Amino acid sequence: MKIFSLVTALAAAALAAPNSALVARDARDSLELPGIDDKKLIGTILNAHWYWRRIHCAQDLQWNATLAAKAQEDIRKCSRDVEHLRGGSNLSGQGPSPKKYNDWVEMARAMVHGWHEEETFYDYSTRSSRNSNQVFHFTQLVWRDSSQLGCAVTDCSDVQGARYPGRIYCYYEPVGNNVAGNFMAENVWPPICADPSKAELETRFGF
Repeated sequence: MKIFSLVTALAAAALAAPNSALVARDARDSLELPGIDDKKLIGTILNAHWYWRRIHCAQDLQWNATLAAKAQEDIRKCSRDVEHLRGGSNLSGQGPSPKKYNDWVEMARAMVHGWHEEETFYDYSTRSSRNSNQVFHFTQLVWRDSSQLGCAVTDCSDVQGARYPGRIYCYYEPVGNNVAGNFMAENVWPPICADPSKAELETRFGF
């Protein structure tokens, strides 16, 4: 029930390469594409993580500028598909890319919340995926040991062959998704912790 109530509330409030290509994207940074030091983008991404991590009993994340810079470096390579280049990462893409600043921020918000939808396929009893569905975005999102986060968005529309050109890369430390031993059980808890208070939601989301 928590998923639907949050998504409904957020929807009401919303009104988660080649050098030449890098130069083109750098030029757009000052226009509509939010950079890794953009306070609204950072706050939106942290708040989206905060809600899900709260109900899954995970610690709050702190923004890490070094991780954000690394995410920006990697996302601007504009591979044909979104591509995991390191452990402890969550990635998503869409097409076409957003055109306006607020649309980029909304894309980031929607994608972070979208990672939690994989919980549907996660079996807490076996600590694994049901029917081989993707769950590692969800498990990294709520990984209890992770404490640092850095993310970047970019537009790969000017790179021939790039699919889903509107992209977000998020990097976490300590990295999650360690399937060895009992790490999954220790770090991926069901949503058994209390919902945020009304005051907390008002502070974070304005409602």
